[in-house]
Amino acid sequence: MKEKKPFVIEILVGIGLVCVSFFVKADYYSTMIFSMGVGIMATSIVQIIRITYWQNPKRYAEYEAKKKEAHINSVDERKQYLRMKAGHVTYQIMTFSLLILSLILALVRVEVWIIAMIFLLFVLQWLVGVIVFHMLEKRM
Repeated sequence: MKEKKPFVIEILVGIGLVCVSFFVKADYYSTMIFSMGVGIMATSIVQIIRITYWQNPKRYAEYEAKKKEAHINSVDERKQYLRMKAGHVTYQIMTFSLLILSLILALVRVEVWIIAMIFLLFVLQWLVGVIVFHMLEKRM
């Protein structure tokens, strides 16, 4: 039950969102809140079913082997390096993608607020990258 508790809480939050959606007057926001509640409930139910499936005594040995392999992968230095490298490459790709997208939108003469929003996303991503880098640098 310890593994299922967070998902039970998420189901209750989903039920709460669905109930709140019935009291919201604006149709757009009501639908959005209802959809979020249903989405949270559905994903939590699927996770509880997955946990129950793997905790079945017939599959328990296979489940333990799977958990052991996942633990080994999480502490393996090579895999940690590969995950960090993949994050770094993704960060660079997204940085240049946002810059190029804002340039293309400026050339196509899209509304200024859309270009500004995409450019601000680039700035935010760059700032978060610098801040995280300095935090990690101080830790090591």
